[in-house]
Amino acid sequence: MNATLEFLRIKAEMMTINQHHLINETEAVDLLGNEFPTINNDLEKTANATNIYKAMQCFSDFTKQLINKGNFKEVRHCFKVAENMLENGNSTVKNAIENSYLYSIYTLLDLASPVSQKVKSLLTYSLKKEYNKQVCSSGI
Repeated sequence: MNATLEFLRIKAEMMTINQHHLINETEAVDLLGNEFPTINNDLEKTANATNIYKAMQCFSDFTKQLINKGNFKEVRHCFKVAENMLENGNSTVKNAIENSYLYSIYTLLDLASPVSQKVKSLLTYSLKKEYNKQVCSSGI
């Protein structure tokens, strides 16, 4: 009986340790500033930059600037950070990534240009999945 109770106690402790922390809105904005120090100037100029949707719009503008400059290494970095927030964010952060950041980026992906094809090839699995979901739901 004691062995069973000890096993259940250890299992409960392990579950507590392994609980997944979800990225909240403030942490998401901080993450952007930490990962991309140059975005801080843009965030400071953005009215209400602590609003996750405004911050995601700023992030998408930042990513588009990198695309236009041909800095695909940093674009890939942007997509990895976006994927991290999509997979590990709370529901508000996920919603902001899907409906603000990705929606804005997807307008570039509908083009048949070589740059658009290059950007599509950089999308991570989760972002491609979300892209396909949005394209299918829009009837395009």
